[in-house]
Amino acid sequence: MLAGVGVALFGITIIVLIKALPGPHTERDYFIIGCLATLVSLFALFLILIKTWIKGPNLLFKKRKREETEAPRRRSTSGPLGLS
Repeated sequence: MLAGVGVALFGITIIVLIKALPGPHTERDYFIIGCLATLVSLFALFLILIKTWIKGPNLLFKKRKREETEAPRRRSTSGPLGLS
């Protein structure tokens, strides 16, 4: 099903881009249309996989747990690399 959605999106993107670009089309125009259609399809596939496969609240970010015994460190306000 996911492959069918990708192929359909690829085809729809190609049709839209062929209609959007003024003719007559050269080989370079078809190359650009194919590249953009591939980009759109892979981006949509990435979004679909992220939304369905990973169900966490923060999709691309994991928080580290801080140990309770360790006191929080304070940053030095002196200068770069701790130099005064």
